[in-house]
Amino acid sequence: MTSLDDFSEQLQGKTWDLLIAEPSCHGVEYMDLLRQIRRLNKDLPLILITHDDIEPMQMEAALRNGAVSMVPFDESNLLLLVIQRELGHLRSRRANRKLEVSLRESEKRCQGLLQSSKDAVAYVHDGMHIFANHAYLELFGYQSPEELEGMPIMDMIEASAQQEFKGFLKSYSQQPGQSSKLSTVGIDGDGKPFPMNMDFAPATYADERCTQVIIRMREDSSELEAKLEEVRSRDLLTGLYNKPYFLNRLEEAVDQAVMNSAKGAVVYLNLDNFGRLKSDIGIVHTDTVLAHIAATLKEQLSERQVTARIGEDIFACILMGRDAEQALAAADKLRDIIEHMLIEVSSRTVTVTASIGVALINENSSKPLDILQQAHEAADGVRKQEGHEHGNGVNLFLPPEQAKEDEQQDLEQTLVNAIKGNGFRLLFQPLINLRGEEVEHYEALLRLPVSDGDDLSAAEFFDNPAINDDIKRKVDRWVILHTTKLLSEHRTKGHNTRMFVNLSAASLADESLANWIGVAINAAKLPKGCVIFQFNEEDAGKMLKQCHDFTQSLMERGIPTSISRFGCALKPFQNLKHLETTYVKVDGSFTQELGQSPDAQKHLQELLAQLHEEEKRTIVPLVESANAVASLWQMGVHFIQGYYVQAPQAGMAYTFSDE
Repeated sequence: MTSLDDFSEQLQGKTWDLLIAEPSCHGVEYMDLLRQIRRLNKDLPLILITHDDIEPMQMEAALRNGAVSMVPFDESNLLLLVIQRELGHLRSRRANRKLEVSLRESEKRCQGLLQSSKDAVAYVHDGMHIFANHAYLELFGYQSPEELEGMPIMDMIEASAQQEFKGFLKSYSQQPGQSSKLSTVGIDGDGKPFPMNMDFAPATYADERCTQVIIRMREDSSELEAKLEEVRSRDLLTGLYNKPYFLNRLEEAVDQAVMNSAKGAVVYLNLDNFGRLKSDIGIVHTDTVLAHIAATLKEQLSERQVTARIGEDIFACILMGRDAEQALAAADKLRDIIEHMLIEVSSRTVTVTASIGVALINENSSKPLDILQQAHEAADGVRKQEGHEHGNGVNLFLPPEQAKEDEQQDLEQTLVNAIKGNGFRLLFQPLINLRGEEVEHYEALLRLPVSDGDDLSAAEFFDNPAINDDIKRKVDRWVILHTTKLLSEHRTKGHNTRMFVNLSAASLADESLANWIGVAINAAKLPKGCVIFQFNEEDAGKMLKQCHDFTQSLMERGIPTSISRFGCALKPFQNLKHLETTYVKVDGSFTQELGQSPDAQKHLQELLAQLHEEEKRTIVPLVESANAVASLWQMGVHFIQGYYVQAPQAGMAYTFSDE
């Protein structure tokens, strides 16, 4: 292969076991090869061979970037050993994927046999039902498994036989791993007793150790033929397939790819700004829009391509027999058709766009839900592309580069070390009260020193989904402990100071945090009200119930809260009414747009006026000029914050008396 295009064609044409290449050859760098392998989601180990001496840093860089090894050109014996090792690893990975497919097939067959069995079968854990087949439900007069879940098996036994049954269960529990039989009397759905034989045996259900119970009638039970439940495979609104059916077919497609080297892709179509559209035209009319989209997809895609509605505004389809370029082309065609649709709704015309993600199905696939998640992530990634900030694009899922994964692991370890060794830095930025209140206010800002001499801001790791939530919660608690300690020391010097402390989304879900905060503030001997806990509007929108409970709990303890980055949600005040917040910090974009147009100033003025009507104390950040201060003072803002006042500093040394 002498070019990247040739390599891509060969890569998609066959299933390869190993790639051996020089770091640079015919103008193609090995990183280009690795990017193409990741792009096409191939399990293809790359061994680098070089004519030069291999330096440790060079080897480390190659391994971090995704190569499996680097071998000198003239070390043929070493190269052979590396090849044998990587082929062994590859065979293990392929065997594991096939075993996962076989396991799913076995579980499906077992489930099918259970449901179609003429014998009544149930699984019991600690004397409670956790599963029952149709024959069992029908025998005891239940309509669905949910009705039976958690019900004691003792309730299936006629009263006069329950004492004997208790003794049997006690005896059975003392002989683990053994099967046992019992002839007793049961109660059917009409309350009538009937004789039955029960077989008890150890089993596993949903990865949980339990007991399998099989009930056979002591008379002809041919009239109790089990009926298979009819599968409802269609979405009622659109007529497309529904999500359960789609997932079953996706599982079949993955099985074909792993077992028979089939190829294909999942196309995940997410309508852009659907929430805004629903607010604009109403729920009933958005149903009309969804029906039009579905009809268009039916026209463009065949029945065998399994088109489904899997969410309120999300559609998906399975395109088998397509490579990456063909799937992207098909997805872009759908995007273009949807963009140019004119939908008539209640005497008006509606247009919509879609962000479409594509995830490949091939011999490297094993878990259907993972592929659907990849397609979802690719659709979300459309809005990160230049020129597609509002969607209306197509994106192929790319697995994360190994180097980035290593960097994330390094960052996680750095955070753990910083928590243990107090390796963070706290900076403080003052807030100026434009209404003359003689109380000092600061916001505590977290920084993480890193090896290159720079600092990482809290957002750079709190917004990183790869960082464990438990670590984020521990970082927040570190900040609370050290900030309250410094604040207590500062107030003992005669300063009447209040402090804003930011919390991550991970902490908002911590039910124990509010009580812990109360203890921490009491331990620091701080008066109530001098520490204000702040979270942003986006997190509040996603976790409204948790934020409501959190702010309510702090308010009961006399601890105020603040919401930041306010005003960017579709209906910001709708969420705000559920939160017991004292302070509201508007999003910095309002300040940046303040001097650019009269409309921007009017929008901010209206937002602040409504907040003041609801008796919220308002904060405007990123203030950079005296003109902005004058405008904000006229709007009645309570606090301003920004570099015009002071940049974040290592201590609380701002002279508020000079403001």
